[in-house]
Amino acid sequence: MIVTRSTLIISDLVLAATVGVMNFTNGGFSETPVFLKLLVIITFAVCIVRHINYYKLTKRIY
Repeated sequence: MIVTRSTLIISDLVLAATVGVMNFTNGGFSETPVFLKLLVIITFAVCIVRHINYYKLTKRIY
């Protein structure tokens, strides 16, 4: 899969929107099920790894 700058930005925005929606619904992030919290943590870790790999390929941040 080719990771471009725009796909990194879009995936970051989707992650931020998801966490934002989780905060505003169901009484906040602390009241969401554990499974959803684990999925957000895994998604955040994958996002960081994608950014590191993009930097290794292009030697640029974004």
